[in-house]
Amino acid sequence: KDIPGTSAVSPGSSKECAPDTESPSGTGEADYCRRILVRDAKGTIREIVLPKGLDLDRPKRTRTSFTAEQLYRLELEFQRCQYVVGRERTELARQLNLSETQV
Repeated sequence: KDIPGTSAVSPGSSKECAPDTESPSGTGEADYCRRILVRDAKGTIREIVLPKGLDLDRPKRTRTSFTAEQLYRLELEFQRCQYVVGRERTELARQLNLSETQV
């Protein structure tokens, strides 16, 4: 994946990851991370170590813009009970025209 001001050089495994002698790949390197080499605007090549589970291709979720009324109600509910679950959460989401995840 392109990073602004950089260009990818070569993907691979990281030497900075702790060796995993039980690795199924038999390479002796950790299975939970990877390295990406990038070139910055000055042409310097740098290594970035990332977890393999990080999905760089997934689009970022857009931030919810709550109305003043929604914020007011959510703050009231939070003061009353910090964890709204079950039927109360479903009902509050319906009343505020939000998803349960947003609530």
